[in-house]
Amino acid sequence: MFLETEHLTKDHRDIDRVNQLYLEAFPDHERMPMNILLRKANKRSVDFWALYDQNIFVGFTYLITHQDLTYVLYVAVDGQARSSGYGSQLLKKIEEHRPGNRIILNIENLDESAENYQQRVTRKKFYVRNGYRDSGLVYEDRWAKYEVLLNGTAVETHEFYRLLRKFAGNLLFLLFKPRITKTNLNR
Repeated sequence: MFLETEHLTKDHRDIDRVNQLYLEAFPDHERMPMNILLRKANKRSVDFWALYDQNIFVGFTYLITHQDLTYVLYVAVDGQARSSGYGSQLLKKIEEHRPGNRIILNIENLDESAENYQQRVTRKKFYVRNGYRDSGLVYEDRWAKYEVLLNGTAVETHEFYRLLRKFAGNLLFLLFKPRITKTNLNR
């Protein structure tokens, strides 16, 4: 398996497939409008990739980088390609693309009362198997609360804020009202 990436634009051959997977993989409150994602993808600090294995579409990812911090905003593997090792390969590809960077991502809190609790547990185990750990940070916006996982050395709240503000700009930053706090988790 050799995972290849292609930069996504509005004219990309698989933009409709990416959009469909995006709609399937993320609930409404977690999705930014696709036109904003595509416009922001023109920044040097953003990587919006379609993922392929021998020209077969397997998923996409959206990365935001500021200095030595890379935030995996979205990662999704197509339903027919899941459980085939593509997620792990993608995480390795991100590390290779941004060598030495600390990489963070959000997962839903492990709330036992959540309908998808078992899916949340499975998702966290996947990331832990792939080198991620609790960062000691919680990300919260107007709609939900997330645990922030980390691959690399510690990340401070002000670093995460700076990355989000640089990416979003003042207006979107105020619209989403992100809140990042420290937890009492052992790191």
